[in-house]
Amino acid sequence: MSHPIHALYANLSARADRPALSDGDTVVTHGELIALVERAAADLAARGLGPRDRIGLCAANSWRHVVAYLAILRAGAVWTPLNPRNGPSLNGEFQRRAGLSLTLHDAASVGSLGSTARPLPLEAWLDGLADGVPPPIHDDPAAPFALKFTGGSTGVPKGVVQSQASGAAALASLSAFYDFTADDVNLAVAPLTHGSSHYILPVLAAGGAHVLLPTPDRAAILSELKSRVSVTFLPPTLIALLMAEADFAPADFPRLRHVTYSAAPMSPARIEQAIARFGPVLSTLYGQTEAPMTVTGLSPAEMTDPALRASVGRLFPGTPVAVLTASGVAGHGEGEVLVGGDLARTEYLDAPELTAASRHEGWLKTGDLGRLDKDGLLTLIGRSKDLIITGGYNVYPAEVEAALTAHPAVREACAFALPDEVWGERLEAAVAVDAPFADDAALKAFVRDAIGPVRTPKRLHLMPALPRNPVGKVVRGDVRDLLYPVDPQPLEALR
Repeated sequence: MSHPIHALYANLSARADRPALSDGDTVVTHGELIALVERAAADLAARGLGPRDRIGLCAANSWRHVVAYLAILRAGAVWTPLNPRNGPSLNGEFQRRAGLSLTLHDAASVGSLGSTARPLPLEAWLDGLADGVPPPIHDDPAAPFALKFTGGSTGVPKGVVQSQASGAAALASLSAFYDFTADDVNLAVAPLTHGSSHYILPVLAAGGAHVLLPTPDRAAILSELKSRVSVTFLPPTLIALLMAEADFAPADFPRLRHVTYSAAPMSPARIEQAIARFGPVLSTLYGQTEAPMTVTGLSPAEMTDPALRASVGRLFPGTPVAVLTASGVAGHGEGEVLVGGDLARTEYLDAPELTAASRHEGWLKTGDLGRLDKDGLLTLIGRSKDLIITGGYNVYPAEVEAALTAHPAVREACAFALPDEVWGERLEAAVAVDAPFADDAALKAFVRDAIGPVRTPKRLHLMPALPRNPVGKVVRGDVRDLLYPVDPQPLEALR
């Protein structure tokens, strides 16, 4: 049984009458959910859709979104998530590149779809389902399970085809990391078009439930966290906004056991603050679209150790990780992070040359640089493509950003390079601060003391917030272009 959808049916008799989805006043039990999913999957099959057909899904978080997602998987088709926040131009381009057979969407996302060959409104579709028998589950570890587009933080978004084996590996690792039970309630507020979707099946398989929020309303999030929620997955920026929203303490969250962040780092000061405010429940996961969610993880218990917080956690048992050092592949040391096993059974859409270039002796090259110790603890130090050579020295923006965010007044930072006649590349950084600085000299001195003068930016740009792309990522080139709209000389010309 290779297809992750089998998890939907695990131990069903014991949980059929338990709540599975809660969306405002709508509550769907596990039994009702499976019945809906099967009717929807049967309808997709009746429309001629099945294995290897790509079906888009563009919608805010809702019970309908979850049903549609599961129905696509149950029909054996390839789930292709489209974030409504992308806007019509980008979503239209993604649909064209994906060659979608159908695009499901909610009413609120019509304006975000862009050019769509075969749209189908979720509301009318699910409300009009007839009885039907879904096709047999198509088990093939190598078969495509999902098609996702990368966040584009380093350039044009790439389409990544994830296999059934990859999806099953992520599911197994998440189940082990969280040890979900029937008492767990997951708050799905991060978009289900991204990492939050990975929680749907493992929570349901354990008999737990999902609370769906369509928007990151801070008051609603805090209300849910204080009442029934035990697990939630949030970006670091939203965790910071929640802490600024209201006064609360660990005693306010009687059921909470995991507040997990991913996709971006969190500064040591912010981690300390989050643990003090939410309790010892903070955890983190490291993954990427090409190796989704579960390359490494740091549990709440481990996060309480300040010595471990700079890392992205320990390896999952079923996913081999190594580093590509100057002397070759090694089980520990410093170099480009490599991922193996089923989790990395992915490929780039219509780009065999990119897929081949991303592999080394069968390993997936993540593009991340890291230090892997003998105990399986991984610390990221930068991106291989982000290398800045200034004055003949190699500098990775991530280490500069880590030094800046270690300052208690800094929320986040983005280091970048500009052409420079003297230095070759001049290191600068945009910094989002909680309090204004009359003079940035003190902040520069703080960084210089931490990592030395070579890695200290020549100029700091103090800002209230950093710009983000539609999926919420800070894009280095966009930050540089905002501060320097006219580049006198292409940066690549100096490389």
